[in-house]
Amino acid sequence: MLEKVTTWLRAHPREADGLLAAVLLAFSVGQVAAGTGGVPERVLFFTVTVVLVATVAERRRGPVAAFVVAAAIGAAQIAFGVQYGAQPPFFALQPTNADVAIVVLLYTLAAHRPRPVSIAALMLCLLGSAVAIARWGPAHHAYAGDSVLVAAVGMGGLTLAAWVLGDSVAYRYRRAHYAVVEARAAQMEAERDAQARIAAAAERARELQERRARAVDQSAARLRRIERDLHDGAQVRLAALAMVLGEVTENLEHAGGTGDGGHTRMLISAAHRNAVETLAELRDLARGIHPPALDRGLAPALGSLADTVSIPVDLSVRTCERPSAAIEAIAYFCAAELLANITKHSGASRAAISISDDPARMLMTVTDNGSGGAWLAPGGGLAGLRERVQTVDGQLGIDSPAGGPTTITISLPGHA
Repeated sequence: MLEKVTTWLRAHPREADGLLAAVLLAFSVGQVAAGTGGVPERVLFFTVTVVLVATVAERRRGPVAAFVVAAAIGAAQIAFGVQYGAQPPFFALQPTNADVAIVVLLYTLAAHRPRPVSIAALMLCLLGSAVAIARWGPAHHAYAGDSVLVAAVGMGGLTLAAWVLGDSVAYRYRRAHYAVVEARAAQMEAERDAQARIAAAAERARELQERRARAVDQSAARLRRIERDLHDGAQVRLAALAMVLGEVTENLEHAGGTGDGGHTRMLISAAHRNAVETLAELRDLARGIHPPALDRGLAPALGSLADTVSIPVDLSVRTCERPSAAIEAIAYFCAAELLANITKHSGASRAAISISDDPARMLMTVTDNGSGGAWLAPGGGLAGLRERVQTVDGQLGIDSPAGGPTTITISLPGHA
């Protein structure tokens, strides 16, 4: 039960202050009724009491202002309501039970305001208590030492107890606040460390991407040099050798002859055929390393590739910026592999190649009206294509239901 009441009081502080003010007012009503003053004095007495308890109700909204009001009323009570001598005290300003509001407000200042403010309020309360005891009538009677001591201990002890309790609450608040600040600082430090690690990882990833791009471009450049060396060196020499052997064979046939001439012609003819076949294989190898048609761009190269296929191929290339040589080579070889698969396995009567781009990626779509059913078989051609495009962070998608049509989508970066 007590725990429920405490929980309610913490959850409803304004209502709790209102209840406390009502209790103080209730304990002071009896003093109003028991007073000896007239009606105007009773009304003024009640008004002073209501103002005192109202400061308790508003102590959370403005604790300093509420304490100043209550202290002013207390000073007026000491000056005019606590008098020793021939002049009687002023009834409306006599101390009441509602003066406990000053102690409550001192507790509030100690708990919710800086310590210098609460210490100043404490000194003011102790000074007021001393002056009130000094002006208290019984303090001037004979043998009043015990009464004065009890009053001083009671009022001073109550005042000090209120300040100590409030200051201890403030200490707990400060500790909780500092703990929250430290936790927040630790969290911010951890976030900064995490951001630094993320930034370092992003920088590392960027460096790796740049290195990979350079490696891919350098590899493509080396392959192009190899292709040109084969085209300009070995192919030329083999072509010259084939021509020489062909001329020798023709001369021997025109010259006729017997004996070993027939055998010589046979050997030279065999050498000529081998040279022609080697030259064809070398040309195919050079085209596989780097198709010469790519020197004119991807669109002309794909156009030449489409002309070599036995089925009609619709070609659409809409690119704003030419990709790097390595990306063009990957796109060309992927298209060549897909067209070969279409003619061999799909039974399609028509195919289409579409290429478009955006500021960051190039999208190539190859479709056919064949039987469908294409899938990524381990070690198959499509699996090899996916591995090829993944070397430059590309993606390969397959949509090939049974009965067709088949759509292969390849997404490549504009630059490796």
